[in-house]
Amino acid sequence: MRIKWDYFSKVQIPEKFARYLWDYKEESPLEILILRVLKYGSFEEVNAIFELYPEETYKIAMKYPEIKRGVKFWIKRWKIETLLKFL
Repeated sequence: MRIKWDYFSKVQIPEKFARYLWDYKEESPLEILILRVLKYGSFEEVNAIFELYPEETYKIAMKYPEIKRGVKFWIKRWKIETLLKFL
């Protein structure tokens, strides 16, 4: 079953993530950018994409079952930390 996208808007591809978007030149849909960094990126890259798009990254990480458990753990932790900063 195909999962429907939530984020269709095109964004500029940051240089450090270009290798994950081999089928796009300069812009890609936001959901594809985040999904591929979550699937293939290093810990530092996952942290960087979360800092750029925290709400979108959290929602995408929890939506796709192929995202690894450890990635979901850190994203949940960072989300809680950002929420606690506002209390």
